[in-house]
Amino acid sequence: MLITLPLILFMVLTELSIGAFTVLFLLDWRNMVKRSFLITYAFIYVFLTGLTYLFQQGFSNATLLNTFRLLDKGWTGALSLPLLLFFLLMLPYTVFLLADKKAGVDGKVEERTIVSRVRILRLVTGGLTVLAGLITLFVLGMIYRPIASSSLGGALVVGSFFAAALALGGVMTAMWLGHWYLVTPALSEKPLQFAAILVLLGILAEVAFAFTGAPAVAAHSSPTRSIATVTSTVTTATPTPGTTIVKPSDVPTVTPLSTGAIGWLRILIGFVLPLVLLVFIIKLIRDRSFQSATGMLYLVVVLTLAGEAMSRGLFLTGLQ
Repeated sequence: MLITLPLILFMVLTELSIGAFTVLFLLDWRNMVKRSFLITYAFIYVFLTGLTYLFQQGFSNATLLNTFRLLDKGWTGALSLPLLLFFLLMLPYTVFLLADKKAGVDGKVEERTIVSRVRILRLVTGGLTVLAGLITLFVLGMIYRPIASSSLGGALVVGSFFAAALALGGVMTAMWLGHWYLVTPALSEKPLQFAAILVLLGILAEVAFAFTGAPAVAAHSSPTRSIATVTSTVTTATPTPGTTIVKPSDVPTVTPLSTGAIGWLRILIGFVLPLVLLVFIIKLIRDRSFQSATGMLYLVVVLTLAGEAMSRGLFLTGLQ
């Protein structure tokens, strides 16, 4: 678990940064939110993506990934470039956003933004940024595809990264947007409703990938492969005072929860509770009860992050 923990954190950071910027760009492209919101969170996502790239360089580079037997060595060297491009392309997008004084909307009624040269450049760079992010997710999925035991399972592994990015990134941007309503309550409810629906679709896609791909992945990464039956007899000796007791390397670690229990906990935390809350959130948004909806979105953020961390932990159980 300690070996795969950096990989789990990197996966979550990558899905979060790519998904969050993608939803932000969609809100910008559809001209649904105010310019101040776009600028504020563009800067935040630039910082988040830079942190993700540094994490990849330190803990998920090709040299380290190649030490794992099950990973596809043909793709490990291709991960750094699209992630770097995703980060670098966010910089001109943010600059064009700052330069466009007419970006976004103002007031409750959506306005049609005049198509200017700066807006075109911003949307082009933003679209290229999203494309680089999608390529990053594809490469990440291809690296871990061999953990599945079949071609179909491998395709579902790749698709799960896209679904998780939409769920994690969407709920993060939706939560920030809901918080924005607390200071500008006159905004239309359509942007927040749009973001919440994207989160709902992302979680539903995660459910579909999890239940169709889980058997194939579990069959190939079963913990029984790595926890072999120990036939040798372990003798206990009375320790000498002042000596340090070292645990033998061939003795398996007994966890307080079994893999099956963690799997059910992940379903509850990552799928069931967020879906139930999202149904109430969408209703509250329609009723323009933004404060209550934002409070629930905070809970969904925590649940989806925890659920995704457990999901990737289970996914990497048998990684060798």
